[in-house]
Amino acid sequence: MSTIPKLAGRLRSIDAVRGAAAIGVVLYHEIGFKPHSYGGTLSSSLLSPLWAVSSLGYVGVFLFFVISGFCIHLQVARRSLVEINPRANFKVFWKRRIKRLYPPYLCALVIYLAVAGFTTPFKVTALYLWDVLLHLLMLHNLDVRTTYSINGVFWTLAIEEQLYLTYFLLLFLRKRLGWVWTLLVCLGARVAWLLAALTVEHWAGIRIPIPEAALSHWFTWALGALAVEAALGIVVLPKWCSRTGVAIAATLVAIGLTQTLPLLQPNTLPHQGVWLLLHPVWGIAFFVVVNRLVIAESKWRSFAPAIVRVLAPIGLFSYSLYLTHELVIMEAYRFESLGLPESFVAVLIMTPLTLLFAWIFFLCCERPYLGSGHTGGIRSYLPTVSVASYFPVPVPTSSPLSHEPEAE
Repeated sequence: MSTIPKLAGRLRSIDAVRGAAAIGVVLYHEIGFKPHSYGGTLSSSLLSPLWAVSSLGYVGVFLFFVISGFCIHLQVARRSLVEINPRANFKVFWKRRIKRLYPPYLCALVIYLAVAGFTTPFKVTALYLWDVLLHLLMLHNLDVRTTYSINGVFWTLAIEEQLYLTYFLLLFLRKRLGWVWTLLVCLGARVAWLLAALTVEHWAGIRIPIPEAALSHWFTWALGALAVEAALGIVVLPKWCSRTGVAIAATLVAIGLTQTLPLLQPNTLPHQGVWLLLHPVWGIAFFVVVNRLVIAESKWRSFAPAIVRVLAPIGLFSYSLYLTHELVIMEAYRFESLGLPESFVAVLIMTPLTLLFAWIFFLCCERPYLGSGHTGGIRSYLPTVSVASYFPVPVPTSSPLSHEPEAE
């Protein structure tokens, strides 16, 4: 597999796939999980291809996990090019993570709690306080009562935080065992979590979230860390790891598993077997895509494909888009009550509004906590999209590649 000796500047391909993943998740929450019929001529013409694509938008979550592993491991991987035994400082690592993720998250959490308080009747009960506490600690994905409570997408951010804890174990395993055995351990952790959760439910009657657990996605996240080492030339992967045909084949298999899973009886061996395969196969597909794009970027020089130039700016504020898009989507009923087709509302009204609101949130609640490397990349993207003139942002000049992880 070809490698890239230097990763100077921002990787536009990584920003672009992050933007694509974010848009996919938004479309999924707008229309993808609603298989009912739509009315109206425009809706009928758009529905079949639009729903087919948006119904798979949730897999953007797995793409985000691959990208997150790529970005988190980047710093240590780059240091390994000049240091014999680079180590991640636990205190410094978490100080950066908290500064990067928590302020925007807390802003969004307060907004959601305020909106819920003003729009729906509620009582401050023990469960409510427990719910808020778990969200503050980002542990809400470990209790089925709180996993999807305040904002249905925040569970993936809790997974991100918990995967950061596993990073130091991943480094240890990678050093002692190598990547093949490390990935097998990550897959084993997925199986072990499933068995442990089923055992606890059977013997104690306590339900433990399974798909929403960090260990269920450790393998996918680790693939991203492997991808960045391949990009830097630290490891040499087999050629199939960057071939488009393999990505397409893995995607088709993953789609087949996705369509098969609902047809199987829950809590049966076939159902659990398909579920165990499903997310890792999506992870492998996106792992190959990331490898392919990073290699392709070395040939772009100063001119990237148009789709990359459109999606890359969205990728830069995709964390804000992730945090806020549900808040905007909740207002869709105001347009649908006017009799407008739902697909029309989703594509031509709600999606632009989610992007606009996310950009404003980014300026106010996320950008102040970013390092100069991340914000510096925005300047190079703004002139490439038509909306740039409406959102001028003075930012520092760009520094070497400094991608930060984004949640889906």
